[in-house]
Amino acid sequence: MIKIVHFSDLHFGSGERYGSLNPEAGLNRRFEDFIAALDKPINFAVDNKVDLAIFTGDTYKHATPEPVYQREFAKRIKKLSLNKIPTILLVGNHDVLYRIDGSDALDIYSTLDIESVTVFNRIELKNIKTKNGPVQVISLPHITKSRLLAKKEYRNLSIREQDKSMIEKVKEALKGYLEKLDPLLPAILLGHGAIETAQFGAEQDLSIGKVLSYPLSFFQMPQLDYVGFGHIHRHQVLQEKNPLILYAGSLERVDFGEEKEDKGFIYLELQKGKAKHEFVSTNPRKFITVSCDLTCSQNLQTDLENEIKDKKQAGAIIRLKYKINEEDTGHIDQEKIKSILSDSFALVIQSEIVRKDRTYRIAELDTSLISQPLLALEKYLFDYTEEEKENLLKKAKDLISLLD
Repeated sequence: MIKIVHFSDLHFGSGERYGSLNPEAGLNRRFEDFIAALDKPINFAVDNKVDLAIFTGDTYKHATPEPVYQREFAKRIKKLSLNKIPTILLVGNHDVLYRIDGSDALDIYSTLDIESVTVFNRIELKNIKTKNGPVQVISLPHITKSRLLAKKEYRNLSIREQDKSMIEKVKEALKGYLEKLDPLLPAILLGHGAIETAQFGAEQDLSIGKVLSYPLSFFQMPQLDYVGFGHIHRHQVLQEKNPLILYAGSLERVDFGEEKEDKGFIYLELQKGKAKHEFVSTNPRKFITVSCDLTCSQNLQTDLENEIKDKKQAGAIIRLKYKINEEDTGHIDQEKIKSILSDSFALVIQSEIVRKDRTYRIAELDTSLISQPLLALEKYLFDYTEEEKENLLKKAKDLISLLD
């Protein structure tokens, strides 16, 4: 039996708008949350003497990370190396610089040629040695279009035609490597991308036109014992066996879009013909939305305070959303509200003011929405009918895909 830890989608540098500076460490406190989250699978791997550690991509928020993010990630990879745990690093879409040379944020580990660290930045098959025997690994990292579009015959194709052509190429490549597998040894496929049956989260809006979507049937191959994917932040199992197919999910919540999702990593016990897994939570920072409609309230401040006290938790990131009539806005004591929530990690207050003739929203500009145009549009369309909203969002998706 081969013991494996599989973690994914770290995204160092994300979510820091909800954190303040820790003057002692000189780090954003939300970045410290992400470091602590990464330490969970690393320490688990060391403490349980696992045979193999797997990371399936999206190390940083983007492919040109600040030195502090690179340093903290490298410390953890070094710890695995010092404990003689072979480590696989798979390149994700946030790790890639969209250039013809195919550079990525994990190139440094390939350049250093660390014996126990294997970087996969293209589709290939390798045998990874562990203390309990070899594992055959087929890699499917994030596939960029830049090299494809360098060829003249592909430049005039539509986005849909380009994607179809790339998926066919991936299919042929995977078929070739599947035929080369030794049927007596355990075999796994590691990928970063979208599988059509998976449930998306906030990352969907960040990836339109950039990440290929694969049919589940690509990976329902009896030659494989485990298919582990990154990219989608929500942990989910797409198939229980023959082979086990799942997303590990991300290690820490990024924003309120992931409020209800647990975060963690996978502990896997692998042998030929069988893969047994367990999801291990990292106990991520809580995100809590407190919503209150005060438009019919006779005791505005009291009703709002009661709603807050009922739902608040110390150390959580709180989003307070309340709806109020325009003539009543002066009856809310904002400073008292902030005092009640003073033990929260971070606080965002959003008020929706109702006029007799129309409704409009007053809120802080959520800067995270700048990189999520569909999510921003959806929020803007809050008072449209569902049919109108669906039609407009569909048209927006088509326009965004053309810009890629």
